[in-house]
Parts: sequence; structure tokens; C-alpha cells
Amino acid sequence: MRKVEKKQRKITKKPIKTSNLWGDFVKFIVHHIKLRWNFVSRKFFKSEFIPIYIAISVFMVIAIISGTMVVYDTNSHITSYRKMQQLFLDSGYDLEKIRNKEIDVPRIFIKSLPDDFNMIESPKEKKDLFIKFLLPLILKKNEELKARRENLLKIQDKLSKKLKLSNEDEEFLSFVKQEYKTETGDIKDILAKLDEISVSMALGQAIQETGWGESRFLIKGNSIFAEWTWGGEGMLPRARKSGLIHRIKTFPTLYDSVDSYANNLNRTRYYAGFRRMRAKLREQGKPLFGRWLMSSMVHYSTEKDKYILDVKRIIRDNNLDDFNEVKLVKEIPSV
Repeated sequence: MRKVEKKQRKITKKPIKTSNLWGDFVKFIVHHIKLRWNFVSRKFFKSEFIPIYIAISVFMVIAIISGTMVVYDTNSHITSYRKMQQLFLDSGYDLEKIRNKEIDVPRIFIKSLPDDFNMIESPKEKKDLFIKFLLPLILKKNEELKARRENLLKIQDKLSKKLKLSNEDEEFLSFVKQEYKTETGDIKDILAKLDEISVSMALGQAIQETGWGESRFLIKGNSIFAEWTWGGEGMLPRARKSGLIHRIKTFPTLYDSVDSYANNLNRTRYYAGFRRMRAKLREQGKPLFGRWLMSSMVHYSTEKDKYILDVKRIIRDNNLDDFNEVKLVKEIPSV
């Protein structure tokens, strides 16, 4: 009987259920997650912190609606002019409000114009889009120039007080001396070169050089100011005069073209007159009026005085001097 009973006990012995192990493991994980969440919630979601969180949320919403928060601080690639229109519309980009200093210019930096830009039928629509894509690029370059100039002025002040320069100051001073070569190397002479460009003059010249965006150099080569280059690179002008061997310089992006234009005005000897006139306006505390500064641009085009008069007329007829003191929307540093 014992042997039978023993056998029966073995038969009736319950096997271990492995599924319970997985259930216990899941319960263990969930339990610890709850513990961590309770710790975080007790530490960071106290009642006294709630007004701060609400204030931050409200600030972000207001900043986005008012246009003071950077929404498009990227190089935007646009495949059609209608998409570019929509991008500007979504950002609240309004030229009249910008002219009236009601809002600042959105940080929308177009890399290249869409191939169908010349298909815009409405002249007003095309002019508005042309100014809208170019204005942020000019202002972005001016931001860079202004920051460099202010840094150099601080170094000049330190030197005048016989203070020791930091390693960063020394490196920056060496950099600007190399970039903005002068006969003396004095900071005063460098400052005459290292300054912002006239927004209205840049817009006026861009309009003249591209015919409000009609130029194939602009659409195919991102060339806004029709700068000449030699050595076989660049695009060949169809109406190049006999005896000339230049080509039109091309750029990876539209901003690179603006950068090259500004560097050309600030560094080459042909525009020393422009720089002197700019310095005079600075001394008088006046904006960089494009129509005034264009008088010094006799070396920019082979058409000389005719070119100057044409650009001045463009600036006047389109009220481009309204944009001389506008600025980009302030950047909000990333946390």
C-alpha cells in the first residue's frame, strides 16, 4: 500500500507554473517604476512649482504667436514658390508691419530659390517674395559683422587701458588682422573695414543685378550680385563682350552670395570710398542710407554712373531705405 500511495502522491504532485515567474517579474518592474515616479513627482511637482510651470507655458505660447521665438532658425530648402509663400505666411512675415517697425524679421533663411520662381505672374507678389527671401540673409550677415565689430571695440578698449588680453582676444585680433588687411594693422583702420553693409543698397543692387529674380545666375547658381570670377569656374554670361574672359561666380547657398558681397565691399580697395562714406554716416549717427552710399559704387559695374542712377531709382521707387534699421527676431538660447 505504501508503494502505491507513494506513487499516487508523485502523480498528484502539482508542477511549477513558469508563467507566474514572468508575472512576478512584470509586477516587480511596474512597482519600481511607480516608486521612481512618486519620487520625481514629490520632488518636482510640488504645488508651489505649479505657477512657475504655468508661466513658462504661457510665455512660450505668447512668444510663438508674437514672433519673438525662433521658429525657423534653419536653412530652409523650398521646392516651389507657393511653398515659400506658405512658409512666410505661417511665420507672420509681413513687410508692411516690418517697415512700420511693428514686428521683426523672421529667421527664415532660404538656401536656394525654387526653379519656378520666374513663373510668378503678379509683379507685386514677385517683388514681395524677392524682398522677403533676401532681407533675412542680409540681416544675418550684418549680425555677424556687428558681433565682430563689438568684440574688436572691446579689445581696443582693453588695450587703451593697458589691460592684458585673454587668449581668446589674442586669437580674435590675429584673425581680424588677417581677414581685414590694412597697411598699418591698427585696430582703428580695421574698424573702418569691419562694419555692417547697407540693407537698402544691398536690396537695390540685388534687384538691379537679377531683375527681381529673373536671372539664371540666381536660380541656377545662387548668384545674387553677379560677382565676376576668373580661372574657368562659374557660369558663362551669354552676352559677354568681346575680349572679356570673366564668368559669374556661383555659390552653394544664397547666404554664401551675400557673405561674398559683404566681404567684397569691406575688404577690397575698389570700395574704399564706400567705407569712408559709411564711416562718416556712423560718426553722424545716421542710418546707412543706400541712395547716399551708392554714389561711391562707381567701380561696381562697367556701366559706371548709369548703374549708380539705376540702383538709386530702385531704392527710391521701392522705399527700400525703410529696411535700413529693421532687425531679425531675437534668438532664444536653447536650454
